[in-house]
This record gives sequence, structure tokens and C-alpha cells, in this order.
Amino acid sequence: MAWGNTVDLCLRAAAALESASAHADVIDLRSIVPWDEETVLTSAEKTGRLLVVHEDSRTCGMGAEIAATVAEKARAPVAIRRLARADTWVPYNFENQLEVLPSFRKTLEAAVGLLEGAMEWRSGEGDGDGVFVVKALGSSPADESVSVMAWKVKPGDPVEEGTLLAETEADKAALELNSPVAGRVETLLVEEGFSVPVGAPLLRIRTSGSGGEEARKPALKEEPGVPVIRGLRLRREAAGRRETGAAVAPVPGETAMPARAAGPVEVGILGIAGATGSRRVGNEEISRMCPTWSPEDIVKRTGIASRPWLGRGETALTLAVDACGKLFARNRVRLQDIDLILCATGTPIHNTPALATMIHHELAAGDETSMIQAYDISAACTGYLYGLQIAYDFLQSRPGAKILLVTSEALSTKTDTADPDTAPIFGDAATATLLAAGDNLGGAPARVLRPVLSARGESGDILRVPSGGGEKIFMEGRRVFQEAVRGMISMLEAACGEAGIPPEELDLIVPHQANQRIINAVRQKMKAPEEKVFSNIRDLGNTSSSTIPLCLETILREGGKGRRRLGLTAFGGGFTFGGGIVDLV
Repeated sequence: MAWGNTVDLCLRAAAALESASAHADVIDLRSIVPWDEETVLTSAEKTGRLLVVHEDSRTCGMGAEIAATVAEKARAPVAIRRLARADTWVPYNFENQLEVLPSFRKTLEAAVGLLEGAMEWRSGEGDGDGVFVVKALGSSPADESVSVMAWKVKPGDPVEEGTLLAETEADKAALELNSPVAGRVETLLVEEGFSVPVGAPLLRIRTSGSGGEEARKPALKEEPGVPVIRGLRLRREAAGRRETGAAVAPVPGETAMPARAAGPVEVGILGIAGATGSRRVGNEEISRMCPTWSPEDIVKRTGIASRPWLGRGETALTLAVDACGKLFARNRVRLQDIDLILCATGTPIHNTPALATMIHHELAAGDETSMIQAYDISAACTGYLYGLQIAYDFLQSRPGAKILLVTSEALSTKTDTADPDTAPIFGDAATATLLAAGDNLGGAPARVLRPVLSARGESGDILRVPSGGGEKIFMEGRRVFQEAVRGMISMLEAACGEAGIPPEELDLIVPHQANQRIINAVRQKMKAPEEKVFSNIRDLGNTSSSTIPLCLETILREGGKGRRRLGLTAFGGGFTFGGGIVDLV
């Protein structure tokens, strides 16, 4: 947990922990009066560990107040550590500042200490004065080899720290190789298309002009080296954890924390139906639009062979109405049976009227007496899980109601067909889910636990779907990959924590179908076998909020195949995150 300048240090430390298969929540406090006790307590209770990183003085700093509050109010044992400024003035010299203030190195070492692990720092290796050897990196310790898919530099090219050197593919995930140093490319050591063991040299970069020892320059940034992390204890026993519904002893002088509500109304799914765009777009067509990618490249980089796009006369509205019609026919319900229409969409036809009300209008077929709550929600690819939580909460107060949860996405209308980063990815589809509770659950094939949701605001510089004006979808693939993998794992673990089960007890993980590489990375980092992670992206692509319900439609149609407990998880632009548990009956 951090605020101000230390947030970036924590994000870097969390990314380093990811390489060792450890997942960390990073909470940006932003406000310290008041501060978000609930979020911090929820995370601390889930992980059993809290690291507070701030630039206030250690004595009388806000970090001590936060640590004390968590120690007093947490409903499970929490190991707590503070990393703060030493009780002295901040010096002008940067190298001295590193001694006084929190740093990336100190933050990561403190986190590894909380995880009871060991680590060392390795400097870059060279083969002579002023030469840096860049080596093959895997996506995790499980990777054994790395293939160079495409070089982005050639000998003689100048590079800065962070310059993209190559696109590589490890055993289980794709990676972008960025330069760790500034200099000039001297030699490429591996040809495109060839594989080498992890740790093998890939290229040499000359960092000095003429060999020999360079004059020492003042430090302008922290350069601790490459962290090597081992022996992490990734799970803590929840000894002493109070049972759900138990009261928490109040701190003297404060109001007692309320007990969790007992006996929520059971919520279930009565049925799901999907509808996809009628135009089938194969990789050959995409390759003609984006000549730098062959059809084979597209499958290799995305896992997608074809995707549905809108056909002539089709819109997000027509797909949604089609899905609703199928659902009503299968479940023998009418519009008059519905008490709430929710629509998750990132591609509404208008800002007003909402797509949900337009769906209502079409389903009512001229019946102006039909009065039903109807509104849209915008949570990008996490929209279905956001809708499930809204429906769940609505049914707690009105257990006799029935809810129509619709997703509808027409992303092909927002896609730059000449952009190889987005054109091969997205498809068009809608779904309709019927939810009910209590006595209305007769014959329901699935029960839904309340989803866990979160968001971390982003300006749109990394991922955005425009509202209009001719602008197209923009996505910074590398950042999206990192955020998606980290966020989906974290939210699935949070949902399992709320359900009181370890993730290993899930029979099937149903992730948002963003990209097969992302799905593979989630599976690999969670150490799940391939058969326990659902994927249908090959022939559907990424249909945003519609991906998870399309997966569920298939799973329910096939009867679950003996898999009873499903874990749902999603990441979307914004950034939005969600996780949930569905039990098949």
C-alpha cells in the first residue's frame, strides 16, 4: 500500500514478484484523510501480509496509523511491515536520497522478506568493456526455451533503455524483449524463428564508445540490477480467522465493525443464449488488411483463427434482440416476466437512449404499457461480472424478481482494419442471461455467488474504445497483457477467498477470452492444467463483455462434463476487474 511517489515503486516490485509466481495487490491510497480502510483491510485479510511504503518520516508517519488500524481490526492474522523515510532531512544528492527514502530495491526486498523468501541482485553481464549481453528471458521459472519471432533492431541501430528489441515467445506465453541499457546494437546472435534455452545470449549492445573504463557518472536513477527471487512462501494459514457472520471485538472508543450478513438469498442462472455476427472473417482476410501478419502469425500471436463480425443490416441492437429471443424461447418466459433489463456494452448505438431501453422497446413490440427498469452499464470486458453483481444485489431485496442481463458488443465498427494490434482480435456478439432467486430457481442449472469487483482508473492512454468521431480502438499490447494477467489472477483469488475455497478446488477456470496468450499466462501462473482452463477464442475472438457468457452457454449446453465449480475472471479497459464463482447443479 502506498501513495504519492512510492506507488510506482510498489508497481515495479509487484511486477518483479510476478516473475517469481507471486501476486501482489497494489493499493494507491490517494487520500489519507479519510483513508480507505475497507479496501486495505480486505486485501490484508486475503493475503495475510501488508507492506506500507511511504515517504513520511518513520516516527509519527501515517504508515504507523495504517499499520495499527489493520493490526486492530483485521479478522485474520496479518504480517505488517513499514518502509518509510528515515527520521532526517531529504538530501539533495540522488545517491544519498536512495539511502534515506524508500526505493525499488528496498520495497522488493521488504516484500520478499514478508514472503519469507531469499533474493540477490545481479548486475548485467558483458563480454568486454562497454558491452552488454542481452539474454533470453522466460515468462516464468517454468519456461525452458525462448523463440525469437521477429527482431525489431539490426546491428548498428542506436537503442535507449526500454527500446523494443524483439518479439519472443517462451514455452507458454509471448513476450516483448526490451533493452535494459542504452547504447548501439553490435551483434544479433540468434536468427528469427530459432529457439534457444532461457539464459542464452541473444544480442550484444555496446554501451561505451571505445572500450576501456568509462568515467563514473552521477547516478540519475536507481539501478539495483536484476532481482533473482527464490523460496517464496506463497500461502499463509488463516489461523484464528473468524467464521462468516461472527462479530468483531470493537477497539475501545470506536464503533464495532458490523457482522457480515448471514443467509443471503440464493441466486441462480435459469438460462443463457448467445448470438454472433453473421459475417465470418478468417485470418486470410485479416492478413490482406494487415500484410505484416500472415494467417499463421495471427494464430500464433492471438490463438484466433476466425471471428464473427456484423453482417449487412446487423447492429449491437439486432444481436441483442436475437439473443433475448432465443433465451425467451428456450426458457418459456415473456417480457412481462422480467423486472429488470441490464445491458453491458462498450459499443452502444447512442449515448441516449440506452441500449437496454432500445432492447426493451424491440421486445415490447409496440406495447407501450410495458414498464420495466432498464439501463446500461459500461465496464468494458468485465461488464458481465459487473452485471452479475448488480443482479445479485437486486435479487437480495426482491427475491421474487427475474432479471434479464444482456451483453452486446459490435467492436468491428470501432476497429482499424489496418492495425495488426487490434484488427485480428475483436469479434461481434451478444448474449442474454436470465437470473432469478429463491423460489424461482426450480430447474436452474447454475448457482451464482456474489462476484468480487474492482477498478484502477486509467486515462485511456493504454486502452480505449472511442465513442465516435472516426477514432478507432487503441491498445498498448504489452501493458494490457501485464495488467490483464495480474488482474485476472488477483480477482479470481479474491473470489475464491470470499467463497472460502482455494483456487485449486475449482473444477474449471473460465477467463475472459482476451487473447490466447493471456489465457495461457493466467493458466501457467496459477499452475493449472490445460484441461482446467476453458477457451473458445479460436473461432470467436475477443467479444469483450460477451466472452464469459458465451463460454457459459457452451458449458451449460454440454452439462458441465462433471465439472461442478467454475471460477470466472475478467479484465477490461478502464481498468476494470472482476472475479466470481458459479456452481453447476
